[in-house]
Amino acid sequence: MTTISNEEKEVPKEKVDKEKKCGIIMPIADTNGYPKGHWTDVLNILCEAMNKTMFQPQLVSEDDAIGLIHDRIVTNIYNNEIVICDVSSKNPNVMFEIGMRYSFGKPALVIAEEGTRLPFDVIDENTLFYIN
Repeated sequence: MTTISNEEKEVPKEKVDKEKKCGIIMPIADTNGYPKGHWTDVLNILCEAMNKTMFQPQLVSEDDAIGLIHDRIVTNIYNNEIVICDVSSKNPNVMFEIGMRYSFGKPALVIAEEGTRLPFDVIDENTLFYIN
């Protein structure tokens, strides 16, 4: 994984705008071909990096609102100021959710594990590759 140097300062908690969310789209369960806990590790690294910014990291499936999970996911995909999406495993839900984000004309940062063969629908997007 790409790491951030210790010299970079964390944004003071009082300066973080809790209204600005960085949605995270990624698998949340263990996946064949990846070590147990891989996605938890990726999520922790993304959250650690986002905590050094003015954005609050949050899985798009998480929300305080009560209601159907699908409604929360679509609402967050639309409303989050930025979204980070890990397409490494080509998880169908992940690919569907990044497709929705693009259909809304909203910005997204696509990431993938180095060596991932990107599917045709994201191959033209700028992708940040990380080393596991």
